[in-house]
Amino acid sequence: MAYSCNGSNQYFSTAAVPVTSPPFTFCCWFRTASMSESPSLVTLVNSSNTTNFFGLYFRGSVAGDPIQLLSGPTSNTLSSTTGCTSGVWHHACGVHTSLSSRTIYLDGGSSATNASPLTTSGIDTLYIATFSPAGPNDLNGQIAEVGIWNAALTAAEVASLAKGMTCDKVRPQSLVFYAPLVRDLIDQKGGLTITNNNAATVVNHPRVYA
Repeated sequence: MAYSCNGSNQYFSTAAVPVTSPPFTFCCWFRTASMSESPSLVTLVNSSNTTNFFGLYFRGSVAGDPIQLLSGPTSNTLSSTTGCTSGVWHHACGVHTSLSSRTIYLDGGSSATNASPLTTSGIDTLYIATFSPAGPNDLNGQIAEVGIWNAALTAAEVASLAKGMTCDKVRPQSLVFYAPLVRDLIDQKGGLTITNNNAATVVNHPRVYA
């Protein structure tokens, strides 16, 4: 199972965050219904100054339809080397080793790295399937298996997630947030309360093998 969002006002949020700065890794499975949109999949943001954020995006508005890591306040952008397909489940993963080192992965590969320095601060809110309640970067499609680690996962660990390993089986000692998004909205690792804003609905999802 997974959750389906309408691309306009359905998203998930928490009132606290499992990490505020690197090192950390965040990932999810997603399926987009629109190749023209650029939704935020998972975002860690400063709610009082949203120019400060770490975001994992699908970028349908960019040539090649890549996955991107977007970070502020310097608007740093890092793209996967290949792109996504509408109606197909993809695995997206961003690894922030430090404020000056990050890697993006699509489906366990297509990786790219970036060493531009960041000064992001004040992270206090986690959003799933949107950048913020004000939009407009809302997911029109499905999302599942959202995980966050307080460590930089290796390429081999990311590849295992993309092959179907569940988040709780990959470096579990560093996993600080895990929301399978299967019916009940539960952070199985950190215990954060997850709010379903505007009634996103449960849909079928291919089985994740572990």
